Amino acid sequence: MERADPQETDDRVDEYLDRVRSLPGDSVAGAFAPPTPHERADPDDAFAETFIADAPLDGPLAELDLAVKENLAVGGVTTTCGTDCFEWTPDIDAIAVERLRTAGGTIVGTTDMDPFAFGTTGEQSARGRTENPVVEGRVPGGSSSGSAAAVAGGSVDAALGTDTAGSVRIPAAFCGIVGYKPTFGMVPAEGVVPLSPSNDHVGVLARTVETAARVLEAIAGQAATRPDSLPAPSRLSFADDLGRDLDDLCLGVPTEFMKAATPAVEAAVEAAVTKCGIGLDAEVSSVTFPEAGAAVDANDAGTVMEFAALLERGSLLGTGARADLRAAIRRANERRDALPDRVRELVGTGRRLRSRAPDAYGRTWDARRRTIRRQQALFAEVDVLAMPTTPITAPEFGAVPGDDGPSVLDTVANTAPFNATGAPAVSVPCGEIDGRPVGLQLVGPPGADGFLLQIAESVERALAQPSQSTNTA
Repeated sequence: MERADPQETDDRVDEYLDRVRSLPGDSVAGAFAPPTPHERADPDDAFAETFIADAPLDGPLAELDLAVKENLAVGGVTTTCGTDCFEWTPDIDAIAVERLRTAGGTIVGTTDMDPFAFGTTGEQSARGRTENPVVEGRVPGGSSSGSAAAVAGGSVDAALGTDTAGSVRIPAAFCGIVGYKPTFGMVPAEGVVPLSPSNDHVGVLARTVETAARVLEAIAGQAATRPDSLPAPSRLSFADDLGRDLDDLCLGVPTEFMKAATPAVEAAVEAAVTKCGIGLDAEVSSVTFPEAGAAVDANDAGTVMEFAALLERGSLLGTGARADLRAAIRRANERRDALPDRVRELVGTGRRLRSRAPDAYGRTWDARRRTIRRQQALFAEVDVLAMPTTPITAPEFGAVPGDDGPSVLDTVANTAPFNATGAPAVSVPCGEIDGRPVGLQLVGPPGADGFLLQIAESVERALAQPSQSTNTA
């Protein structure tokens, strides 16, 4: 085999460089003026920055106060992603944020988060921990901790978060609110600081399914500038279909997810599913999902490898990250020693894993495809999967990870599999254990977001009905 002439290769590279450097940039003006700083009460330390972001006076979200997780761009507002080593002041809004404002929603602030969205408790931000508004002394969940606390504490009507292994649904469950993770790609990720681009989802936290559906309706749909975003109509309708009767439903309860839960959580979810089955006149069927554990491991290993590659390159190839975001990521990589300890350890693990086992990343995708096939088979049997959102209720601060407490993987055991598959999933409050909320997770087929929201709203109504009691003489 003839070896390439080094000089010819260099000449060819020079030619490509000349052509790349002559490409036009993407300099555009934002659709809205930068927000105006505005102080507001923050009893739970939920906010990173507070302001008023102008929006049209009318629109489907005109009466709502909203917040967005700090890793979503708000033009003119600096984000640190919960760290001391990252700083980005974007010129324009993320697509999802711009769509909120176009729909008339008033954005009142960005919310705090676990550093770079690595975390499930909401206590690791450089600004300090976020409190759980409904359970004193317990974590609010993460990494969308501030978004959940702002909603649960009544500061906003709804908030955006991101969900890579459960970071919308976990804090929703721990704070007793609704957390919706749409089908992968349903909401464009342009303008979002990535953690793991193949697992990242932009989601919604709200007090009711109806509000979550309205917000999702405003932000979902294909991005005109992203050919890889989910092909979909420019206007999706979710809220109008809520409240309709659903016939011949079959709820599948995966045994693996139930067994992962503590006995108290398992009992609470079993009672909720039974009540929903009666209230919706639905069949409840036990199913198996043996790939669940492998999906958690694939999500975990894939995430650390993708984020390590992201920091190394400034942008993971194929993500199309904006130029100013790429520069901010490169600066963070140069300040790697300032990364939070846990993030630095995970990044180092991701680098070494790829170097020691070049096939490791590919194997995570092999496991994901097998999990997706299992999921497809299950949805041929049942309409929706029902299970605990988290195997535990909100732990005490400092308990995760701990010698006697749950591990981080324990907190994502029931949520991460559906980041690996991209299926839509929602957490709905279904009771309490000693004052700590319990979440019921419902999972639907990919792309069936409207159908899943209908079921979730029906479940929400069924759970709100008083339980029937039988009087005996």
